[in-house]
Amino acid sequence: MNTKATDALLKDHALIRKVLEGFVLDNPRFSHICRTLHRALQGHAWFEDAIFIPAINAEPLVFRQLTDEILQEHRDIHELMILLRKIPLQKSCELEAYALQLRSLVEAHFKKEEDGLFPLAEKLLTEEGLIHLGAELERRKMDVRNILDL
Repeated sequence: MNTKATDALLKDHALIRKVLEGFVLDNPRFSHICRTLHRALQGHAWFEDAIFIPAINAEPLVFRQLTDEILQEHRDIHELMILLRKIPLQKSCELEAYALQLRSLVEAHFKKEEDGLFPLAEKLLTEEGLIHLGAELERRKMDVRNILDL
């Protein structure tokens, strides 16, 4: 299969959005969904941080502020997930506030990637380069999710 990295990353966004649908406190599987969401977000961020963004940053025309913001948001999302997973379910008001903050942050982050980062990558990298990165993502996806056993 010759999937471009940008298409694979969009597929990740769709999967994470689907997980977020069940990310509500009254869901009896909230703790499990929280763990699954954290793993999916970390795997996605790891690929972008370690492989995708460095490939884009190698291009001289990249405005680094965008990629720096994306990298910082990955760290912020991870820290928020760690905080969320530490709060006991009995503190529902606090949990709901952080869950809302996470949903907002993830959606704004995905919009920035979909409207800015991915179109930039499509302009800067060749089709062959994007397919190579897509193959790398697929090849390493399971390894990364196993490493990130959160």
